[in-house]
Amino acid sequence: MSVNETVEQPPPRSRRPDRRHGRLEDFEMIERTRAALTLLDSKWSVPIIVLLASGVRRHARLMDNIPGISKKVLSATLRKLEHHGLVARDVYAEIPVRVEYRLTPLGWQLTEPLMAFDEWARQHQTELAHPIEHDRTRQDGALTTRAMLVPVASA
Repeated sequence: MSVNETVEQPPPRSRRPDRRHGRLEDFEMIERTRAALTLLDSKWSVPIIVLLASGVRRHARLMDNIPGISKKVLSATLRKLEHHGLVARDVYAEIPVRVEYRLTPLGWQLTEPLMAFDEWARQHQTELAHPIEHDRTRQDGALTTRAMLVPVASA
C-alpha cells in the first residue's frame, strides 16, 4: 500500500448504540402539555377554577374564599384566565357596577382533568404523605438507586 492510497474508514459508531432519540409525537405532546400547564402555574389558578365550578362568583366572594390572596393578584389571575378563555367576566350596568365571574365551556372542560388529578391524589394520599428519599451510591462501577422511606416524626 502506497502513501497516496487512502484506506476507507468505517462510519463512526455511536458510543451508545442502544440510545434512541425521542419520537416527534412525544416532544409535541410534551410541548402541548407544558403550554396547558402554564395556565395553572399560578398558585391561585386552581382555587379560582374550583370555586367558579361551584357557581358564579363576585370578586369579593372569591377574596373571602381564598385565604392569603391579595386583590391585585386575584385580579391579575382572573384577567389571565379570562385572556385564555377559561373565565368569563360579566359586567352589569348597575349602581354600583356589579361584576361577576363564571367558567366558560373551555373552563368547564378543564375541571374534568382537575377532578381526575384530585381523585389520583386521594388514592395515593398515604404515599404522597411519606416522601421517598433516593440514595445514589456506586457499587462495582454501576450506579444503583436505593429507595428508603423517610421516618415521620411522631407528634
